[in-house]
Amino acid sequence: MTNHPSFPAAAVSENVLDFPSTSGVSSPGEQVALDDHLRDSIPEGFTLQSDGLYQFRPGAGDDLVPVKICSPLLVKGRCRRPDGSGWGSVIALQDPDGRWNELMLGANDINGRPATAVKPLLDRGLVLTNAAKAAESVKELLVGWQPAVRYDRVNHLGWVDRDFSAFTLGDGRVLGAARVVPDLISDHVAAAMHKKGTLEEWRATVAAPSAGNPLMVFALSLAFSGPLLAVLGREGGGFHLRGASSSGKSTLQKMAASVWGAPAFKQSWRSTDNAIEGIAATCNDSLLVLDELHQVDPRIAGDIVYTLANGAGKNRSRSDGKLHGTMRWTMPFLSSGEISLEEHMNVGGREIQAGQDIRLVDIVADDRPHGAFDTLHGASDGDAFAKRMERAAQQNYGVAGPAFVEHLIPRTGKTDSFGGFVNKFCKSCMRNVDAASNGQVHRVLGRFASVALAGEMATKFGLTGWRRREAQAAARELFEIWFRERDAPTHAAISETVDRTRAYVSQNLDRFPPIDNCSETKLDGWRDKDWVYVRPECWKEIHAATNPTEAAQLHKAAGLLRTQGNEGLQFKMGRAVKGRPRVYAVRASAVMGPPDE
Repeated sequence: MTNHPSFPAAAVSENVLDFPSTSGVSSPGEQVALDDHLRDSIPEGFTLQSDGLYQFRPGAGDDLVPVKICSPLLVKGRCRRPDGSGWGSVIALQDPDGRWNELMLGANDINGRPATAVKPLLDRGLVLTNAAKAAESVKELLVGWQPAVRYDRVNHLGWVDRDFSAFTLGDGRVLGAARVVPDLISDHVAAAMHKKGTLEEWRATVAAPSAGNPLMVFALSLAFSGPLLAVLGREGGGFHLRGASSSGKSTLQKMAASVWGAPAFKQSWRSTDNAIEGIAATCNDSLLVLDELHQVDPRIAGDIVYTLANGAGKNRSRSDGKLHGTMRWTMPFLSSGEISLEEHMNVGGREIQAGQDIRLVDIVADDRPHGAFDTLHGASDGDAFAKRMERAAQQNYGVAGPAFVEHLIPRTGKTDSFGGFVNKFCKSCMRNVDAASNGQVHRVLGRFASVALAGEMATKFGLTGWRRREAQAAARELFEIWFRERDAPTHAAISETVDRTRAYVSQNLDRFPPIDNCSETKLDGWRDKDWVYVRPECWKEIHAATNPTEAAQLHKAAGLLRTQGNEGLQFKMGRAVKGRPRVYAVRASAVMGPPDE
C-alpha cells in the first residue's frame, strides 16, 4: 500500500531491504529491491520499511499513524506438501545481527494463539516493540499476508524430485529452478551445511594434495557420489574406516565432510540413536559422516546400518489417524572406528548378518606407509600432514559439493553413459580378482563403481586437480583389498571343486540311481532330471582332500546347490526315500556331463 502521509520521513524507503534474492541466510548489509509480488501482497494497514514492520493505527482525530510493531519481517510465499496437505507460510525475518533467516510456519500455528505464532519467530531473532498488542498485530499480518508464490514443503534435502532439476542445500539455497522449504530435517546438521572460502582454494589445499593417497581420493570421491546415487537408481550404503587411533581416519572424514559443509557436518555415531531419521533426511543425496562407532550401543548398531542403507524411516500416524509421509533418503555414509561393525556387535552379544556387512563395507585405514596416507607431499610425518589437511578443510568448505551438483544438473539425462562406466568398471574388477558370480559381491562392487564414477566426474568438472583415472584406480585398489580380505570364492576355486564332484558322479553314475528306483539303501545317493543327491558320507569322501563344508559353500556360491528354503547347505529328501535323509543336492547339468572346455 502507499505510505501514509504522516509516516516519519527518516523511516521512509522505496521498499529496499537487507534481504537476499535467494532463500536462506544472508550476510548483513546485503540489499536488493523487495519483489513486486511481496510488496503488493502486504495486507492493508501494514507497511514494511528497512528498519521494521509498521502498522497504521488510529492517532489524534481521524488520522492514522504508523506504529512500529517489530523488526523487519515478511512472508515470502505459501507452502504445501506434494499431496496437497501441510499448508503453511514461508517467512523471512531479520535478526539483531542484521542477518535474514528463513523458516516455515504451519497454518495451524499461524491461526492459533498469537503467542504460538510469534514464539518460533522470536527464537530466530524477531524483535517485538513495546507497542500495545504487538504480538496480535504480527499474527494479523501473518494471517493476511498470502503471496501467490508457492513452495514445495519437503521432508528432506537434496534432489527436489526425480526430474533432477533442482537440489536443496542445508543453508536454504536451491540449485536449479524450484521453490522449496525443507521440514522435519535436523536443524543442527543443516546449519553445518554452509560454505566458507572459495572453490579454488578448496581444490588447491584439500583435493589436490589428496593425489597419490588412495584412501583420501576415495573419501572425497565418496562425498561427491551422493547426488549421483539417485540419478543412477542405486541404493545408499556405507564404508567403515577401521584402524588404530591417530592413524588419520578422522582426517579423511573431515576432508569428506568439507565437500558439503563445515567441520560440524561430521556427526557422531551416538547421535544416530534417537535422531537417525532427521539426520539421514538432512544428508539425503549428499553425505553422512559418522565418527567413533564404539559410541553407539552395539545391540542396535546393525539395525542403524540397515535403516541408513535402506533409505526409509518408520510410518507415523497423525492426530487424525492417517499416516505422515514416510521420510526417505538415498546417501553414502562414511563411518570410522578402531574395530569393525562385526566386532562391535559381538560386544553386545549380536551376530552380524550378511546384509549388514555389505551395507557397511569394512576398509582398513591404518596399514599405509604413514597410517592412512601413502604420500605426504612434503610434510615431515603423517601427523603433520594430517594437521595440514584438517586446517585446510576448516578454512574452505561447502563449495565443492554444490559445484558438483551445478555441473551435474544439465547432465542427469546421460544415465546410459553413467551406466556404461559402472558396468565396465565392474567387469574389469571381477576379471582382475577372478571373482565368481555372487550377488553380495556385485552389490558392494556397484558401490565402489559409483564412487569411482563420482570422482572421475568431479575431476572432469575441474573440482579436484587429480589426474584422469586417479579416482577409478583408488576405488579399484580398495575393492580388490576388500575382496581378498573377505576371502570370497573365485572362479578357479569353484571350478576345481565342481570338477571334483563331476568326476566322481560321472564315473560312478550307477551309485546314483533314479529316485523312483531306490529300493537299495547302500548307495552314494540318488538323482532325478534336475538334481543329483549326494549322501554326506559320500560328499566327505569326494572332498576329503580339502574341506567338505567349504566345498559345499563353493557349490552354493556358484548357484549349483539346492538347500532347504535357501538356508544351510543340505537338503532333506522327500518321502520317496526311506528315512528322508539329508543330502547335498547338486544341479545335475553341472555334474553329470564332461568337464567344461
